[in-house]
Amino acid sequence: MAVPAGLPVDQELKKAFQELQTKMITTQQQLKVADAQIEAQRRVQQHAKLTDQEISTLPEETRVYEGVGRMFILQPIPTVRDNLKTKMESSEEKIKKLQSNKTYLERNCKESQENIREMIMQKKAAS
Repeated sequence: MAVPAGLPVDQELKKAFQELQTKMITTQQQLKVADAQIEAQRRVQQHAKLTDQEISTLPEETRVYEGVGRMFILQPIPTVRDNLKTKMESSEEKIKKLQSNKTYLERNCKESQENIREMIMQKKAAS
């Protein structure tokens, strides 16, 4: 009779372990996505910064075109530089949001790892 009573506990532990493991894997995947998004935003920021540096060296009467979708529009240099500045600021805000989300995900992942370790220790103690 003692064996059947122990069997459901093992199934519950196994199910809980699988759920925690799935949650941890999902969180790790989300962390990788967040890292990729942060890196992409940093590249956008760097591109805008370099473009602004190059434009700043041009004479004021230079004809400058700004890419909009599939076309290019003739814009005055100050307008292009303002748009680049806005792009850099927007990118910086996105990076901050992604960093805070990443921190949350890292905390979540660490909690899942600790819960898995705790379940393993409980299983060893019960054996």
